[in-house]
Amino acid sequence: ALMSDAQRSTVPRVSAVISVLDPDPVYFHEAVASVLNQTVSDLELIIIEEPSERRAADTLAKFDDPRVRHFLHHERTTLVAQRNRGLENARSQFVALLDADDICFPDRFEKQLKFLGAHPDVAVLGSQLEVMGPKGERLGYRHYPCEHDEIVHALARFNAIAQPAVMYRKTSVIEAGGYQYARHKFTEDYELWSRMAKLGYRLANHSEALIRYRVHPSGSKTSSLMSILLGTIEIKQMHWADVRDPDARLRRLLERLLVHAPPKLVLKLFLALQISRRHPR
Repeated sequence: ALMSDAQRSTVPRVSAVISVLDPDPVYFHEAVASVLNQTVSDLELIIIEEPSERRAADTLAKFDDPRVRHFLHHERTTLVAQRNRGLENARSQFVALLDADDICFPDRFEKQLKFLGAHPDVAVLGSQLEVMGPKGERLGYRHYPCEHDEIVHALARFNAIAQPAVMYRKTSVIEAGGYQYARHKFTEDYELWSRMAKLGYRLANHSEALIRYRVHPSGSKTSSLMSILLGTIEIKQMHWADVRDPDARLRRLLERLLVHAPPKLVLKLFLALQISRRHPR
């Protein structure tokens, strides 16, 4: 649905951005609904779509919500280009991210806005994750450090901020240079958080799980594990090579070994090592 001039002239409290390619009709519908049904209703939802046989418009038509702004690329671009287009088109100073197969808890934006209002020095705010399987079954939780210093220390070892749970200040991300890393897919966020940390921007994670993060066989998180591993290795070399922490060095060695392992084994190891049954609160 198109926005009226009056609606365009008012700045929403939150600009939510979803990048999508070949959207699963069920998962994408759930993701969109979870944004449009937030307790903070003063928002816009920006859909950045890559061309494919399945069209996001078919799902978006079911909502017929004027808060949705749909941008369809006519030629394939990079994820970096998609992320930056969402950033540039966001009208709010607060930009919330979500993947096309994940689900926000209803009060996610409310809690993140409250946190950022109370912590004006924080530029990027993630959260803990509730991890779910293909049918929405809860697999457990992914825990992340909450305080800036803990996050910076962790970034030398792993990506300590989950992209689909992030709300950031638009001006801060633009000042830092936006998304840049495109050599290996699905690690552009890790490079951005690492660069922002080195530039002195404050990072944080909310102590609660604010999204449900889906792991399924056809998802990009599963099918691109090798790309993620290779990108992770390179970004650590770019930003964290000087860190002498024994744990960080051991992780770098293990990641180089895992590049040669079967993807299914890597996924099993990830789920076994990173998913906890313990609730974040």
